Amino acid sequence: MSYFIDDVMQKIYFRADASATIGYGHFIRTLALADMLKDDFDCTFFTCHPTPYQVSEMEKVCPFIPLQEESHYDEFLSLLQGDEIVVLDNYFFTTDYQRTIKEKGCCLVCVDDMHDKHYVADVVINHGQTNPALFDVEFYTRLCLGFDWALLRKPFLEAAKRKSISSDRIEKVAVCFGGSDIHDITGYFVNQVLRLCTVNSITAVVGDAYTPHSSCVQDSRLVYRSRLTAQEMADLFCDSDLVICSASSVCIEALACGAKVAAGWYVDNQKEFYDLLISNGWIIGLGNVRQPSVDLCNVSFLRLSNTSVNNCVQRRYISFFRNLADNCYLREVRSMDRDLLYKWVNDPIVRQSAFNTDEINYEEHCNWFTRCLQREDVKIYILIENGMPVGQVRLNIEKGEALIDYSIASEYRGRGLGYVIIELISEKVKCMKNVNSLVAHVKAANVSSQKVFLKNGFLECRDSLISDDILIYKLLINEDINN
Repeated sequence: MSYFIDDVMQKIYFRADASATIGYGHFIRTLALADMLKDDFDCTFFTCHPTPYQVSEMEKVCPFIPLQEESHYDEFLSLLQGDEIVVLDNYFFTTDYQRTIKEKGCCLVCVDDMHDKHYVADVVINHGQTNPALFDVEFYTRLCLGFDWALLRKPFLEAAKRKSISSDRIEKVAVCFGGSDIHDITGYFVNQVLRLCTVNSITAVVGDAYTPHSSCVQDSRLVYRSRLTAQEMADLFCDSDLVICSASSVCIEALACGAKVAAGWYVDNQKEFYDLLISNGWIIGLGNVRQPSVDLCNVSFLRLSNTSVNNCVQRRYISFFRNLADNCYLREVRSMDRDLLYKWVNDPIVRQSAFNTDEINYEEHCNWFTRCLQREDVKIYILIENGMPVGQVRLNIEKGEALIDYSIASEYRGRGLGYVIIELISEKVKCMKNVNSLVAHVKAANVSSQKVFLKNGFLECRDSLISDDILIYKLLINEDINN
């Protein structure tokens, strides 16, 4: 059943690239996630200069939008409205870039394999790591770690249902080291496998641009294949007694199919995953395959430990993203919100709690709203719950201090949303470099708002009262911002 919010399917934007330099792993695993979610969410894929292969794969999953290499950062940001779940997967999506996306109001999910940066994302996924202590994240960031969160395409999920470990006799071998394989690791291991007397079939999976650096092997047992679909890859791995590959997403795919796997690493981000696989006894270790030292003729291909890869992964992700979509979130105010804010600001209880209790003139409101949209020191966000606008919060920023104004729509009061909106804006401010504290001025008679701020960790500043009728509450966010 599709997940709808206010009669519109929740949007998820997936952002990943592929190239000879970074490989196809980021693209494949992110597309795998889109494939798991496409029937329940409104999914769109964004990538730079897609190859014909990428286009053919994306067309099977969801709509896609190609981006220009030179402007892809800003181009993607310009397409965000603030109500999307954004999934990022690449090395160059920095902490600052994450902040920019979150400031748009989006829920942010980052796919990681190096934990080499600070994450302000709401969720970090790393299916090749199980130790949360290695991640530098915000207190609100949720971690999805290990094979329970394996990013597998559907043919491999289906294969995992019927997985059975292959026999100890090695007759059919698949060799797969990525679409580019600029170091011709494929050629080295093909020659190794040809020396195994039991082998009667070798399939080398290569990209269109693959060119063997070593002498071309002429052997009737060997066939090169390229442009394999996910289903063809799954069928190949299921039919293979041994898969030789890198410690990457393709390794998880092979394990899901029940094949024995001999794997090694050739870039730094694979080394940690390689160590995890070795420590659990899931693979035959080949070490650094750019400097190969393992002779397959001397390797014992005894039965390996089974893995925890199973078909529950898809259901787990669908449920998880539904929960993400259900959560309240803040989005940036839009021009279309002008009249809604006018309605809220003239609510009798809002006027009663304001310092100026007079009704706001519509023309004055429109002029004020237009000015706010143009100012960098004013930020207005709309609180969304289940797709519906239920409140607003405004920040007036000056000298590192953000003065808060908030209100909840009358029909949604009494449900604790005041606490939620202050909690969410406090989290968002943590991503703003120019703010070190949040401040609220509250009428002494407004007991409910006082409780909201105290519950969110604000302290009452009795030594800096404006008057006996106005209380000041303050929360330190980034104490060292000006240091």
